[in-house]
Amino acid sequence: MVNIAIVGATGLVGEKLTQILLQKMPRACLRLFGNTSVGNRVVCNGKQFVVEDTESLLTAQLDYAMFMATNEVSARYIPLLVAKGVTCIDNSSTFRLNDDVPLVVTCINGDKIGTHKLIANPNCSTIQVVIAINALKSLHPTKLTAVTYQAVSGAGKKALNDLNMKNGYGKLNEFRHPIYDNVIPLIGEIRKDGFTTEERKLTDESRKILELPHLKVNAFCARIPVSVGHSVFVNVRFKEKFNTDTVTQLLSNAPNILLLDDPNSGLYPMPMTLRNTKYVGVGRVTKDPTDNAVNFFVVADNLLRGAAYNAFEILKYCLGDTT
Repeated sequence: MVNIAIVGATGLVGEKLTQILLQKMPRACLRLFGNTSVGNRVVCNGKQFVVEDTESLLTAQLDYAMFMATNEVSARYIPLLVAKGVTCIDNSSTFRLNDDVPLVVTCINGDKIGTHKLIANPNCSTIQVVIAINALKSLHPTKLTAVTYQAVSGAGKKALNDLNMKNGYGKLNEFRHPIYDNVIPLIGEIRKDGFTTEERKLTDESRKILELPHLKVNAFCARIPVSVGHSVFVNVRFKEKFNTDTVTQLLSNAPNILLLDDPNSGLYPMPMTLRNTKYVGVGRVTKDPTDNAVNFFVVADNLLRGAAYNAFEILKYCLGDTT
């Protein structure tokens, strides 16, 4: 029996991951850990758990620890667990760009896992973008422009409360400005170059996962008043000449992609249609009239495809299931 810890189990992604593991791996011994939720009883799929103190990770008998918590939690506990031989799958950004840590989307680079004891789960918007770009790698991408429209759930439960309660100034839990009926053109912290930490993640992580270190990336990230489901406008310039039929064929043949591209019939990817699925929806495929490039729209469930399900696929791969 495999012993698995979920750290940050009562957060939005932790809850999704718990559901997935109970459904897909019912024989696993699952334990839930947290900081602010210690002692809480969690009922999921008919099973009851008591959330344990994160500090007790250090004495628990574990094979795998799946971190769906903060950078600070990952930075403290993962090195200690790895030293004990526990395989850690980390959803934080703490170790993603370390040269000795594989940053994995299994359908792209699962072979990078090997015998590593620490595997990083990419940023949510990065995952859906690279799955789409990877399908077009044979055309040799040279530049990526990505504009994200990111759901409120990406900022956690308090952010959802800001959306659902329509809180105004002085009553906000997570955002500086109201998100209800609004768009906030900033996610993360502003860097010296004017770009945000979220935009930097999309840039650096895409290059690493796709193994395209010289890929030019121009990213802009915004938060929109949608509960679940990130959307991204993507423009990709290619070295090779192409036509849109080639692009749509490559996308339609790719694993994990649903090509939803019949706009005259109202068929295109939207958050409400991709919610609660493991798929990346791609549509509105058009030739960029100004360049040897293509435009398309990419949508995925940020909690599932962009976080929990990708972490589960990494775990499966570690256990020898590469399907």
